[in-house]
Amino acid sequence: MHTDIASFTSKGQFTVPEKFRRLLRLSEGSKMLLVCDGKHLLLKPIMPASAAEFRKLIDHADKLSEKAKKLSKKRKRGEK
Repeated sequence: MHTDIASFTSKGQFTVPEKFRRLLRLSEGSKMLLVCDGKHLLLKPIMPASAAEFRKLIDHADKLSEKAKKLSKKRKRGEK
């Protein structure tokens, strides 16, 4: 586990130390999810999906669409 200390500015902002930015591959414009339980604050990077992951989702959606078309045709013909 890595630790460090950050200070807040008057606007409530703080800088994520460089070693954490490198470790988490954060850069300008990176998005973070913040979760608070009233005592602890968790910051979790939101990483954009890769093109390969998106392609898998599209392929899966295409397969589901084909299955739905086949099922619809069977029902129109009265098949089960």
